Amino acid sequence: MEPISFENETNLECFKNMVSKWKYSSNYWTSGLRVSASEFSWCKKDGSIAVDKSKLTWAAGQPDNVNNTENCVHLNVVKSNSSFYFSDRTCTDLQIFACQGPPTPAPACSMPVCPNVTCVKNTAFYSTIGTSQFLTKPEQHGSWLTINGRMYLYSFQDVKTTFSGAMAACCEIGMTLLSLEYDYKYKSVIAAIKNNVTSSDYFWTSGSDKGCESNYGYCTAKRLLRKEAIWASGQPDNADGNESAVAVYITDAKAQLFDFNEESKYRYVCEARDTSKAKSGGSAVRDECASIYNVSQAEIDTVLNNTNKLDLRLKCFLKCLGENSGLMVNGKFLENEVLAILENLAHGNLDDLQKNMGIMDDCGKASTGMDECDKAAQMIGCSNEKAPDVLNGVIMAMDQSMPMEKAPIPPEPFCYNASECPGVPPHAQEIAVCTADCQTSYGLVKFCGKKKFYFESRSYDFNVSFINCCNLGMKLASIATIEDVTCLASFAYPNQNVWSWVAASKINSSSGRWCTSTMPLNSSIYASFSDNIDPTGNYNAYVYVTISKAMSITSSSTVYPSICEQI
Repeated sequence: MEPISFENETNLECFKNMVSKWKYSSNYWTSGLRVSASEFSWCKKDGSIAVDKSKLTWAAGQPDNVNNTENCVHLNVVKSNSSFYFSDRTCTDLQIFACQGPPTPAPACSMPVCPNVTCVKNTAFYSTIGTSQFLTKPEQHGSWLTINGRMYLYSFQDVKTTFSGAMAACCEIGMTLLSLEYDYKYKSVIAAIKNNVTSSDYFWTSGSDKGCESNYGYCTAKRLLRKEAIWASGQPDNADGNESAVAVYITDAKAQLFDFNEESKYRYVCEARDTSKAKSGGSAVRDECASIYNVSQAEIDTVLNNTNKLDLRLKCFLKCLGENSGLMVNGKFLENEVLAILENLAHGNLDDLQKNMGIMDDCGKASTGMDECDKAAQMIGCSNEKAPDVLNGVIMAMDQSMPMEKAPIPPEPFCYNASECPGVPPHAQEIAVCTADCQTSYGLVKFCGKKKFYFESRSYDFNVSFINCCNLGMKLASIATIEDVTCLASFAYPNQNVWSWVAASKINSSSGRWCTSTMPLNSSIYASFSDNIDPTGNYNAYVYVTISKAMSITSSSTVYPSICEQI
């Protein structure tokens, strides 16, 4: 090939069509060279061709040949409006080179041909809770495991499907088919078997080499299977010449990869990053990496300032951050990704861009660590030492660019967060001053041992009941011990035979739990306990009758009186 040139309108038109979908960097050298005060030539292999300046779109005021030193023609691509223009620059400036040449055979493929699955959530599976959407009945889709900042769903033993069917099934519930692109994920999926979440079996991953023989890649992660891939002995073997899809056999001791025909039917594992406590896509990545390598928030806050004194755990944390954010692969910076960010940070100042490119390039070449974690730490440490503002800018840019996809279920059964109480009602003082059983404007106070309960006579839905108790400086009651059940059953009051809200929930959970207590929801301590699953998906929160010692599940949108408990 040779440096790019624009000696005729055909070349210009061709390039204009390419720029409409431009995703690369913005500044390039061409083969244009000044040959006189006002003339340029395109330098070609077989001789030079005069530049017709009238055919080129020059930047404002260009060419200007500042100090008679700007003798080379520079190309700038403006991605925001798919345009490009030219200018003259000093030939010793550092820019990216661009080449052209005759059509060449397509390169050897590097990624498989993945199933054409349109990844869309099935809204029928979801319900809105607060401002977020969660699966209405997650327990109907399979067995769940949340570990190391990720959620995994293991399909039931009798739910088996093809490779493309598995990918579609994960899409429907807002997840992706499993990719084992990092070594630590193998340990995570094994944990489900160890903890009796599911049984040992073959499960589809998103791995494939269809149309790209022996070049395996994960379709959902868009990442090649690299040296961290753990194949079973003799695998992949492409039996009968038609095994292109990758499944993983998981036991409580190991997880190993096998290739199978993509029409074979196996179980599957879906995954999603646990974003339930994250404020951004970048913070969700930090949470995941910190969980994997047991890194505290205090260590995260100071890790960049101590890269020369880090233990292996913290070095691997940095590598995890780099790879999960798309900045690194195999312990090395991805030059195209970093360059795109540096160009944005430079805001058109080519001097700043050259300087920052040089620093990142030097730091990338200087890393000679013992392993990938060590290399990543050295590169990041070098960048932080030479250009801390630039590194922070890169980190911030990646943080903001990462999508914040909500996990399909919270990490535990949903309970309304009543920590934000709108205000204190006037009758709160009435309840506060009661030191023995007493009646208030809107209910009754009852003491059971040292516990203080308040029976609100007005009716509200489940979420509002949480707020009302919070406003009173109390919490929705968890009647979780036999002592509480017995004591409250002896309390005669006007609402003794009506259902009242208590702080038990089954929203987004296969089993209920107390929202304001660490005690288990033990059905054996109640005289009557109804936990039927409503086929419409509306039965998800619990009510209680004190005199009858009865508990039942109902819809959280129904209105009932409530029972509050002193915090």
